[in-house]
Amino acid sequence: MNQTLITSIIIPILVAVIGTILEIARRQLKSFIDSNRQLIEKQKQALIQSMGIERYNADVAIVKRAVQTVEQLGKEFNWEGTVKHSKVLEMIEGKTGLTDTEIYNIIKAVVLQVNQFKKVVK
Repeated sequence: MNQTLITSIIIPILVAVIGTILEIARRQLKSFIDSNRQLIEKQKQALIQSMGIERYNADVAIVKRAVQTVEQLGKEFNWEGTVKHSKVLEMIEGKTGLTDTEIYNIIKAVVLQVNQFKKVVK
Protein backbone atom coordinates (compact mmCIF):
# COMPACT_ATOMS: atom_id res chain seq x y z
CA MET A 1 0.00 0.00 0.00
CA ASN A 2 2.78 2.43 0.87
CA GLN A 3 4.55 1.67 -2.38
CA THR A 4 1.37 2.22 -4.37
CA LEU A 5 0.61 5.43 -2.51
CA ILE A 6 4.08 6.78 -3.26
CA THR A 7 4.15 5.81 -6.94
CA SER A 8 0.58 6.71 -7.84
CA ILE A 9 -0.11 9.83 -5.76
CA ILE A 10 2.92 11.45 -4.15
CA ILE A 11 5.36 11.25 -7.10
CA PRO A 12 2.93 12.83 -9.63
CA ILE A 13 2.11 15.57 -7.12
CA LEU A 14 5.83 16.25 -6.54
CA VAL A 15 6.46 16.32 -10.30
CA ALA A 16 3.59 18.77 -10.76
CA VAL A 17 4.85 21.02 -7.93
CA ILE A 18 8.46 20.96 -9.22
CA GLY A 19 7.25 21.62 -12.78
CA THR A 20 5.15 24.57 -11.59
CA ILE A 21 8.07 26.04 -9.65
CA LEU A 22 10.36 25.67 -12.65
CA GLU A 23 7.80 27.30 -14.97
CA ILE A 24 7.35 30.25 -12.59
CA ALA A 25 11.13 30.65 -12.35
CA ARG A 26 11.46 30.48 -16.15
CA ARG A 27 8.80 33.18 -16.63
CA GLN A 28 10.43 35.45 -14.02
CA LEU A 29 13.82 35.01 -15.65
CA LYS A 30 12.38 35.71 -19.10
CA SER A 31 10.66 38.91 -17.94
CA PHE A 32 13.88 40.03 -16.22
CA ILE A 33 15.90 39.43 -19.38
CA ASP A 34 13.29 41.21 -21.54
CA SER A 35 13.24 44.26 -19.28
CA ASN A 36 17.04 44.41 -19.33
CA ARG A 37 17.06 43.98 -23.10
CA GLN A 38 14.89 47.08 -23.42
CA LEU A 39 17.21 48.97 -21.09
CA ILE A 40 20.24 47.86 -23.10
CA GLU A 41 18.55 48.96 -26.34
CA LYS A 42 17.76 52.38 -24.85
CA GLN A 43 21.36 52.76 -23.68
CA LYS A 44 22.61 51.75 -27.12
CA GLN A 45 20.37 54.33 -28.81
CA ALA A 46 21.53 57.02 -26.38
CA LEU A 47 25.15 56.15 -27.14
CA ILE A 48 24.52 56.32 -30.88
CA GLN A 49 22.89 59.74 -30.49
CA SER A 50 25.73 60.93 -28.29
CA MET A 51 28.28 59.77 -30.84
CA GLY A 52 26.31 61.51 -33.56
CA ILE A 53 26.32 64.78 -31.65
CA GLU A 54 30.04 64.49 -30.94
CA ARG A 55 30.75 63.76 -34.60
CA TYR A 56 28.63 66.74 -35.69
CA ASN A 57 30.45 69.03 -33.26
CA ALA A 58 33.82 67.77 -34.52
CA ASP A 59 32.73 68.40 -38.12
CA VAL A 60 31.60 71.92 -37.25
CA ALA A 61 34.95 72.58 -35.57
CA ILE A 62 36.76 71.42 -38.72
CA VAL A 63 34.73 73.80 -40.87
CA LYS A 64 35.23 76.68 -38.42
CA ARG A 65 39.01 76.21 -38.37
CA ALA A 66 39.10 76.03 -42.16
CA VAL A 67 37.07 79.23 -42.50
CA GLN A 68 39.24 81.08 -40.00
CA THR A 69 42.39 79.91 -41.77
CA VAL A 70 41.10 80.93 -45.18
CA GLU A 71 39.93 84.30 -43.84
CA GLN A 72 43.44 84.96 -42.59
CA LEU A 73 45.01 83.84 -45.86
CA GLY A 74 42.45 85.85 -47.80
CA LYS A 75 43.41 88.91 -45.83
CA GLU A 76 47.09 88.38 -46.66
CA PHE A 77 46.58 87.61 -50.36
CA ASN A 78 43.53 89.84 -51.01
CA TRP A 79 41.26 86.98 -52.05
CA GLU A 80 37.66 87.60 -53.07
CA GLY A 81 34.74 85.87 -51.35
CA THR A 82 34.32 83.19 -54.01
CA VAL A 83 38.02 82.27 -53.86
CA LYS A 84 37.80 82.03 -50.08
CA HIS A 85 34.72 79.84 -50.31
CA SER A 86 36.37 77.45 -52.77
CA LYS A 87 39.51 77.28 -50.60
CA VAL A 88 37.42 76.35 -47.57
CA LEU A 89 35.68 73.63 -49.55
CA GLU A 90 39.08 72.30 -50.69
CA MET A 91 40.34 72.21 -47.10
CA ILE A 92 37.35 70.31 -45.71
CA GLU A 93 36.75 68.01 -48.66
CA GLY A 94 36.19 64.47 -47.39
CA LYS A 95 36.87 65.39 -43.75
CA THR A 96 33.29 65.85 -42.59
CA GLY A 97 30.01 64.02 -42.82
CA LEU A 98 28.02 67.23 -43.19
CA THR A 99 25.73 67.98 -46.08
CA ASP A 100 26.48 70.81 -48.51
CA THR A 101 23.72 72.93 -47.00
CA GLU A 102 25.05 72.44 -43.47
CA ILE A 103 28.57 73.32 -44.61
CA TYR A 104 27.31 76.43 -46.40
CA ASN A 105 25.37 77.58 -43.33
CA ILE A 106 28.33 77.01 -41.02
CA ILE A 107 30.65 78.90 -43.37
CA LYS A 108 28.24 81.85 -43.44
CA ALA A 109 27.93 81.85 -39.64
CA VAL A 110 31.68 81.76 -39.09
CA VAL A 111 32.31 84.46 -41.70
CA LEU A 112 29.71 86.61 -39.92
CA GLN A 113 31.53 86.06 -36.61
CA VAL A 114 34.90 86.91 -38.19
CA ASN A 115 33.48 90.05 -39.79
CA GLN A 116 31.92 91.16 -36.49
CA PHE A 117 35.27 90.59 -34.78
CA LYS A 118 36.96 92.74 -37.48
CA LYS A 119 34.48 95.57 -36.80
CA VAL A 120 35.13 95.43 -33.07
CA VAL A 121 38.91 95.46 -33.57
CA LYS A 122 38.87 98.48 -35.93
